[in-house]
Amino acid sequence: MDRFKWKRVLSLVCILALAFPVAAVASPAHNEMTRSTTEKLALKRYVAAGDRSYVIGSEDGNFPPMGWHIRGEMGGVWTHPIKLLDGYWFGVDGQWLQSAERYTTEPGSVRMDYPVARGVKVTRTEFAPDGLPVVMVGLTVRNVSREDAAVPITMDVRSELMGAYPWGWSEPNSAKEANGKDIARYDADNGRLIFQETGKPWFALVQGMSQPVQGLVGDDIWGSVPAQKRQEYLENGNGTGGRLTWTLRVPVGKEVTFWVAVAGSHHSQKEAAQALQQALAHPQALLQKKREDRKRLQRQTQVRLPDAKLQQAFEWGKWNMADLRRTVTDMRIRDVKEGKADPDQPLGVLSQVTGIGAGFPDYPWYFGTDGAYTAYALVVSGQWDTAIQHLRTIRDVSRIVNGSTGKVVHEITTDGSVYYGTNESKGNTNETAQFATAVDLVWRWTGNDAFRDEMYDFVKDGMHTVMSELDQDGDGWPEGLGMVERSGMGAEKLDVAVYTHQALQALQRMAESKGDRATANWVRQQAERLQASFEQAWWMPGEGLYADSLCNRGDETAAEGVNRCKQPGQQLQQRHWINATPMETGIASVPNALTALARLESSEFTGPTGLYHTGVGGGPDGKGELKVWSLPNSVMAVAEANYGRLGEGKALKYMDLIASELDVEMPGALTEIAPSPEYDPFVDFRERAMFMQAWSSYGVQWSVIHHFAGVRPDMPLHRLEVVPDVPDSWPGLSVSRLRVGNGYINVEANKSDKMYTTRVSAPAGWELTIGHTLPAGARVRQVWLDGKHVSNYEVANTPRGTEVHVHTRTGKPHLLTVIVE
Repeated sequence: MDRFKWKRVLSLVCILALAFPVAAVASPAHNEMTRSTTEKLALKRYVAAGDRSYVIGSEDGNFPPMGWHIRGEMGGVWTHPIKLLDGYWFGVDGQWLQSAERYTTEPGSVRMDYPVARGVKVTRTEFAPDGLPVVMVGLTVRNVSREDAAVPITMDVRSELMGAYPWGWSEPNSAKEANGKDIARYDADNGRLIFQETGKPWFALVQGMSQPVQGLVGDDIWGSVPAQKRQEYLENGNGTGGRLTWTLRVPVGKEVTFWVAVAGSHHSQKEAAQALQQALAHPQALLQKKREDRKRLQRQTQVRLPDAKLQQAFEWGKWNMADLRRTVTDMRIRDVKEGKADPDQPLGVLSQVTGIGAGFPDYPWYFGTDGAYTAYALVVSGQWDTAIQHLRTIRDVSRIVNGSTGKVVHEITTDGSVYYGTNESKGNTNETAQFATAVDLVWRWTGNDAFRDEMYDFVKDGMHTVMSELDQDGDGWPEGLGMVERSGMGAEKLDVAVYTHQALQALQRMAESKGDRATANWVRQQAERLQASFEQAWWMPGEGLYADSLCNRGDETAAEGVNRCKQPGQQLQQRHWINATPMETGIASVPNALTALARLESSEFTGPTGLYHTGVGGGPDGKGELKVWSLPNSVMAVAEANYGRLGEGKALKYMDLIASELDVEMPGALTEIAPSPEYDPFVDFRERAMFMQAWSSYGVQWSVIHHFAGVRPDMPLHRLEVVPDVPDSWPGLSVSRLRVGNGYINVEANKSDKMYTTRVSAPAGWELTIGHTLPAGARVRQVWLDGKHVSNYEVANTPRGTEVHVHTRTGKPHLLTVIVE
């Protein structure tokens, strides 16, 4: 076809594209997302969560002992920093509801459907209203008999008032030793069960929406828990029982919903009672608000993907992170010295903190590194407040504990106990670096200079500490633990090295924006030094991988092992998953990155469910660790996408494997560890990993928005770059209501045999680079913007591939069309 015919065809294509939206992929229903299961309900866990309280049990409606931090006690009802109840059980007309036949996760709530018993059909709904230390339980009783009925309803409750810390192995007192006997009484005036921890102002209150006909308390009240199972609840427990009985009048063929509230406080009975009364005043309105809040979140960052499984993981990941948002009051900050101390006096008190818990049920509190990985997913899903508040919490606690060093603490329980990561302990060196990167990420997406200023001194202090005190030999590679946390490695870890380089670049951007030339020059020199020496220091040509650790003087060991430090400067390759981190951060050269990624895709490192923690034959003992965490899969997905490897066996593979975890236990929850050769997800509840994990959304949400849609904002400079990279197997994708700066943007990318299109709409006032990534070997023939031929486009060769860029400004919708030969 000659040049003039091409122009006529392209003009027509562009006019039609502007007039009619391109429908390359199907749109999912956003109005009522639910997921249900009828399989293995007694073996699966669930959570109904708010930011102040939650309930965790099994999907058949029971509350078996769960968790290992405090063995058997991480389930039940919690309003952090204390646990309230081990559980509750309902009976109808003298018969216990033994097992639900269907479990459903709904927007903001969960539901269990029981089989017909005693002429009634019972559905149990649970939710935790945000802002209140309350869990609500609603019984909907439908009369399926042939006459009106007065239905007796019994609720048995087992209390367990105990703190989030100490844990089962803590010193000088373990959880069992610190756990006083619960005291119970029945308040007949209010129809309320009252439980209190001996000697503490910790209270749990249980009350229904109408006056019960009877209320009892006693240690022998256990609901449907059989006698032979009761001792399991007492391994660390010291609770007691209570019983409430009501009569519901249900006309034939009708249904009645009866609500019960469980409220708690670690301050006073009065505070718990106020929350209880507020919840019972309008339970249905609170449920409706919770559902609307979840649906409102769902309407942010709406993606349309041709991969249905990945689409669902993206959508449900938003709710997972909202469920893990946690607010606590009066946090007393203490250094418990890795479980070896229990100081009476706090180092400081924070009146209220909010952040994202790492996972349910054993990690419902705050971590430096977990929050840094999760920040990527929080930012692109529009949950900026949670990201900012989490980083603020980590900063405030770290300042209290570590002072001017800027060192980031590792783990903060909801009562303020700092377990690991103080100046006196090794901690995880990557934590401080990744905090800096997370701050920079939030700043660039929001354009919030006040947030940058708030965090700046802390980030600067931390990076000075990393590059001095934590780099004892002065080679630029800090010592200390990274993400692997396994013995037998050299002092300098690969992930620590690459995250440090990434953090230096982040601090440089912030320093330059503030006009802090001294800091900007210092970090630039440090970053350039690490970049220049990285390949020589870490690349192992014989392995086709980067070393996962380097040995320093003093790391030598006489212990037996196939791969341990023998001399300073030695490169160790123990086949840990952190081999993917140089590609995740982009520091790896393209040739070495492609070589390393190809090996990591092999069966030596990747199994049927993803990237092993430690590959076959790896580790210092040569045994490997064939468990698949969602985080390594996320890191691998991001690493592949950074180098344009989006195919079915590459980035998409690892993303789909994460998405495959969505229904392993709780429908709609992304897990911590996938089923893998050395991990059975259905072992004893007290030995399992997390059934919902915050960072699991990292590889799904960030990869879709940052890589596939190609959205890269720099809001402090009022710049937006949108350069999609659509997987070969996809016709296109789109994202709408993506929160950026002071507004929302919409992006759509499509491709056919020879045509690539990018559509962008964004608020006025920004410089826009609109483009598309082309496959290897493609040659640009024509570029059009908004129906007009463009001659001054740019072609950039990047690690992702060949990118076509056109510069314009936001304020009106733009359509870029690239025709290739």
